[in-house]
Amino acid sequence: MSSHRPLAVLAAGALGASCLALGPVAAAVAVAPVDSPSIAGIQLTEIESNGGEPGDWIELLNAGAAPVDLSGAVISDSDDSHVYAVPAGTIVAPGAYLVLDELAKSGTGHFDFGLGKDDRVRVFDAAGTLVDEVSWTQHATTTLGRTAAGDWRDTSGPTKGALNTFAEPASPGEALRLSEVDSQPADWVELVNTSTATLDISGFELRDNSDDHSWRFPAGSTIAAGAYIVVDETSLGVIGETPGLFPEAIGIGSADQIRLFDPAGTLLDGTGAWTAHATLDGDAAKATLARCAVGTGPFVLAHPTPGAANQCVTDDGGEPEQPSLETAVWPGSADATAIDEASMFLEDSSGLDTQETADGTFLWAVDNGEGRFWKLRVAADGSATFVDGWEAGKRARFQKDADSPRAAGPDTEGITVADDGFVYLASERDNSAKGVNFNVVLQMDPAAPGPDVVSTSEWDLTALLPQVSANLGIEAVEWVADTDLAGKLVDANTGSAYDPARYPLHGGGLFFVAVEDGGQVFAFALNSDGTAQRVAEVQPGLPGVMALDWDTVRGGLWAVCDDGCDGASAFLTLNGTDTPDVAHFARPANLPNTNNEGFATAPASLTNEGSRPAWWFTDGVPTQSLHAGSLTAPKTTPPTDGGEEPGTETPGTETPETTPPVVKPVTPAGSTTASQASTLAKTGGDPAGFALLAAAVLGVVATGVLACGRRRGDTRTRALPVIGE
Repeated sequence: MSSHRPLAVLAAGALGASCLALGPVAAAVAVAPVDSPSIAGIQLTEIESNGGEPGDWIELLNAGAAPVDLSGAVISDSDDSHVYAVPAGTIVAPGAYLVLDELAKSGTGHFDFGLGKDDRVRVFDAAGTLVDEVSWTQHATTTLGRTAAGDWRDTSGPTKGALNTFAEPASPGEALRLSEVDSQPADWVELVNTSTATLDISGFELRDNSDDHSWRFPAGSTIAAGAYIVVDETSLGVIGETPGLFPEAIGIGSADQIRLFDPAGTLLDGTGAWTAHATLDGDAAKATLARCAVGTGPFVLAHPTPGAANQCVTDDGGEPEQPSLETAVWPGSADATAIDEASMFLEDSSGLDTQETADGTFLWAVDNGEGRFWKLRVAADGSATFVDGWEAGKRARFQKDADSPRAAGPDTEGITVADDGFVYLASERDNSAKGVNFNVVLQMDPAAPGPDVVSTSEWDLTALLPQVSANLGIEAVEWVADTDLAGKLVDANTGSAYDPARYPLHGGGLFFVAVEDGGQVFAFALNSDGTAQRVAEVQPGLPGVMALDWDTVRGGLWAVCDDGCDGASAFLTLNGTDTPDVAHFARPANLPNTNNEGFATAPASLTNEGSRPAWWFTDGVPTQSLHAGSLTAPKTTPPTDGGEEPGTETPGTETPETTPPVVKPVTPAGSTTASQASTLAKTGGDPAGFALLAAAVLGVVATGVLACGRRRGDTRTRALPVIGE
């Protein structure tokens, strides 16, 4: 039966849609499906708007890895007064379709409005958030269907409740998709042709998490309609310009990912990153990572089915299992307090960084919607208040937009302060062109008058980073002093210990940036002549990284994931090898599991009774976005007669965190010192003499298991009707 949702709710959903980029495809315009925590994975797949049986109809697919409860979701056309509320108890299984029919005179069917020649279909979740939408300006000759690539075109004929087919053969770039991956004991990758025609896949390319590891299909390679193809250790392809077997180019690791590119080098598809080999009952031979729906959806644990339809693994509740990550409890208080109970920031909060000067300790924060950044004074209790004149923040501008105040500006995801007094912002794209990858670091003079501040220097890192989707690029940036890196970080360009003298134009430290998709972290020398050099890569072992912070007390790098990893973090201790020591921690137990995209730790000067503050910054909320928690001082014990090394952590013996020696700031050669350089930053200064010893920590704290499904809602099955089983 039809149910009418209040127009105010629909209006709110429509307003949210205005932020989505629309692109014409034939006669249809579509938006990319949005992950709604309540109905993640649901997308429109086929529309009948003229002469269907029994009338118009709308087809939806659950492309996700878990059953979705659609109770209360709303379907509407271009008229806000036309609404259909999905009945309670409607659950769609993974890979299953749901078809909604126009209400017939007999009383059978669902929605009571017809679809017109120039119309659209919208899907809202129960909270009124627009989840998916497609519009058209003329009836399709058959039906209007979504391709595997996500665009819309006329189908070859109605396929109500089944995979769409198309009269015009889809291009290989639209139809070829990754399907299943095995990383142990045998490395192989399965791909599927989602179209109804044979595809020529000559020159299509597979890469793992490194762009240097590449294998291409040889000339004459084809895949039949609807068929699977497996690339394994016996597959002969092209490596560089010469023939080579797949394992000669790619060895699929325990922390890795697989990506698919077309012959022109355009990214088509990817598995996303994983942090451990897939196993069932501890046996890697029993498990792979695969998609539950053909050619779409996330990769989850599956039974190996090379060259055949996938079989996802489900737990007792029917939900596909996720690879897990072992984490220790947070090394500080379980509590976290919201600082901004009333609105202080905007709704797109992102990066954080601390700065210690002669005037006190400050917290810098940045927003990714407007490119606005703020300066706050912080105290040992974790409290934060705006510095005078910074209540409204300042808006960062690209140099090209200096005379264009209405330009959307940078998508600033990360913020850090270097020893030259400048603020540095990491942007993954230009908000004026959201579909284009543009990974750039901007140097900002915080003393420049606002409200708009144009960058003084810019470094484009796009070509030096793995190719990813536009909204999955640089997510964080952190400056680290050379004194903390020399002899401890391995320079990938030389294979030996990092020597700052090899990069004479880079200033006094390196900039670490995190790529969200894949969770990779890279160290760059940003030179005063505008060039950049990639120095090193470190692996935090997380499927995604949203925040970075150099801990000046513990002497290591924090990498933090968001709610897609349940807020897990990694602490990396550089040890003079190309494999840093890594310890994984769960978020503080009472910190909300939200989309935290910023993290920063306090210097030793804010230590109080053996602990000091740490801060988290949540994206997507207008209040309670900034939380303060704490870190406990490392624990040490004196050497024993048994020869135990000094500094070993022992339960019950706490040593207060002490102030590290101050490093004299160094101004980059050829660069201009910021206006307020008299209060230079100590971010990344010399650490105190206490390193985080991961093995000891794991020996005295409980470990947990973390489900690492990137940005997927936690949808549980209930005793309700299930569609698709």
